[in-house]
Amino acid sequence: MAMARFCHSHILSDPKQVLYKGCAYITKSGAQLGQITCGRPILKASVPSLCNIHFQKSQKLIAHAYKKVGFNRSPNFGLLVAESIRQIQAKRREPPS
Repeated sequence: MAMARFCHSHILSDPKQVLYKGCAYITKSGAQLGQITCGRPILKASVPSLCNIHFQKSQKLIAHAYKKVGFNRSPNFGLLVAESIRQIQAKRREPPS
């Protein structure tokens, strides 16, 4: 990469870089290992924090889960996120019990 000491695959090895972070997709999980993530470099501004391969995989898994429970339409993630935020904000506005 221009102006960097490392190639794109190894840019996370550079302690001075501030543009990239590792993919957060959990590839392995266990009591002894903890959680092992993919770690491929992606831009820090990426939301969700997944590389292209794992973003596509997670979308397919979510679509499959929706089909399994009988929700045959492809999910509109914007509406799901907006509704989730609305519910969270409504709970915050409620007086504590």
